Amino acid sequence: MAAGFAQAAGGYTSLEYYNENNRVTGADNIKEALVVGTKDGATDYSIKMENSQASFGNGSISQGLEVRVKQSFGPIYVGGRLGEKVSSTESFSHYAIDAGVKFPLVAGLTGDVGGRYRNAFESGHEFQSNRAHAMVSFAVTDHDSVGVRYSRAYGDDSEAKNAWRLSYTRSF
Repeated sequence: MAAGFAQAAGGYTSLEYYNENNRVTGADNIKEALVVGTKDGATDYSIKMENSQASFGNGSISQGLEVRVKQSFGPIYVGGRLGEKVSSTESFSHYAIDAGVKFPLVAGLTGDVGGRYRNAFESGHEFQSNRAHAMVSFAVTDHDSVGVRYSRAYGDDSEAKNAWRLSYTRSF
């Protein structure tokens, strides 16, 4: 249904796969996400739905939902997010602020460097983090792109993660 909305609205759908490592606990984690969005000029509106687990079929599952808005000013962008995190032990709302720069590299390659601050609205949740990322995307066709991103987050012990993300985006 979400992908149908993106197609009807002239938007996009992204599939994301993450491999995460917590630097404090040494725990590895995988995450998959679906992002559905649309752009109105320099403004990008999207919804992100994600699932996280130690490995497919192993360990407790956590889920998240975010509503996101990002505004571009030429190559610079800023954004905000509101979300809900749900796991077997807790559920809470959170917010995030993003900023970065996108720039062309060579023949269909685009770079993106940026950062994010994220925290829960109420205290008592280990969710506060600052994250830096570097990403390279390749436009396979006019409507399809793939990307690889490395990020490093700092903050509460549960959020001190290194992560690789592989993504595929289809624009309609």
